[in-house]
Amino acid sequence: MSRRLTLAFGLLLSACLSPRQAVEPRYFSAAGPAPTVSAAASAQPTGPELRLRRVFAADYLRDRMVWRRGVEVGFHDLLRWTEPPASYLEARVSQELFERRGLRRVIRPGAPSLAVELLAFDDVLEPVHEGVVAIAVLLVDRAQVARLERTFRASRPIEGDDPEAVARALGEALAEAVTELGAAVEAALGEGPR
Repeated sequence: MSRRLTLAFGLLLSACLSPRQAVEPRYFSAAGPAPTVSAAASAQPTGPELRLRRVFAADYLRDRMVWRRGVEVGFHDLLRWTEPPASYLEARVSQELFERRGLRRVIRPGAPSLAVELLAFDDVLEPVHEGVVAIAVLLVDRAQVARLERTFRASRPIEGDDPEAVARALGEALAEAVTELGAAVEAALGEGPR
């Protein structure tokens, strides 16, 4: 009996210590295709001047994909973004405002400035499985008066649990929210001084 127990223990120990294939994280991009740029917008920009400040994201939005269920927020253990979500947002906002809409990028401190913060970039699990993006903006004119202070929100349904579907849905929601943001910024800048 003791010999069998020793043999069973040895087999169990060797099974526990045998090398296993490590599970590697998977990486996804939510950048999506660049928005189309008209020939007029790709020429020298002639629109209003705008200083785009650094784009921030909520502290929990880093390299790991985030899931949300009600008020609970968690992280997918092995699902990562290729870049922080704030980078996707900054690239999209720059393309939308300066390439697609033809605004003139300036870095002068006295120019109208746009502050952008990514509030949500979440895989929402309940009540409906969807990718949700929320972006807060503050546009301040030359006189340091707020011209636009608003949160833009977009969502896309997600079918199943495929992380590629999550990345696609979040990329599409990001594109929709940024297009709406671009139109609002352009309209606010075109209103002239108050």
